[in-house]
Amino acid sequence: MSAQENLKNLAIKNAKDGDWEAAIKNNLELFELNPENINPLNRIGVAYIQLNKIPKAKKYFKQVLEIDANNRIAQKHLEKLNNNKVIAAPSFIKQHFIEEPGKTKTIQLLRLAGKQILENISIGRICELKIKNRFISIESNGQYLGTLPEDLSFRLSKLIKNGNTYSCQVRSCTTKQCFVYLKETFQSENNEGTHSFPPKDIALSPMSEIDESIILEENIPVEIIQTDEDFERTLDDVNTDDILKLQ
Repeated sequence: MSAQENLKNLAIKNAKDGDWEAAIKNNLELFELNPENINPLNRIGVAYIQLNKIPKAKKYFKQVLEIDANNRIAQKHLEKLNNNKVIAAPSFIKQHFIEEPGKTKTIQLLRLAGKQILENISIGRICELKIKNRFISIESNGQYLGTLPEDLSFRLSKLIKNGNTYSCQVRSCTTKQCFVYLKETFQSENNEGTHSFPPKDIALSPMSEIDESIILEENIPVEIIQTDEDFERTLDDVNTDDILKLQ
């Protein structure tokens, strides 16, 4: 497999993981290998939008237009950014929130972070569980988002201390509420037979697979919206048809 193919595969993984910093790094390397291919520059612009670094996003869209003045993708996103609009959420993530009785659960966070933090949180962002004295806090890249309810925090803290591990991703988020998707990724022998989440409490809808090639299309699937009111879009509302409509 060529170096370019390797970088493309990494870019796919980075995007689905919500690891935008890594996506920027790999797309920069991809562009350096083939400066005639400007698609990585558009993807870098989108990655910076996801990181809420609008000036840098504009820089890369402008760079695209310096190379190809008629590039519709760069024109479209730059125009919308110049009109003070921002993106909602990416249309793809690593997991599709599939129901697994006893092993997954969607939880509303308590003790939420401030508006300036929550309004920049994208769906699918990877989070970490941090055990505190009375609760588990949810953080992303060292940034506090909120906490799990105390009863669930107590339960999971015991399971984690006995060897269980969990993944956590943002499922939906506005400045007023934030939901995360928790999944048991490993069950320790010490916790054998113990459900992380009582099956009766789980009510998740399975997601259909999203074609990975969409991530590498020239017309990047990004939705731009006005910011005069809170916006919430869960991944249950996103499918391939939605993405195609944005093209």
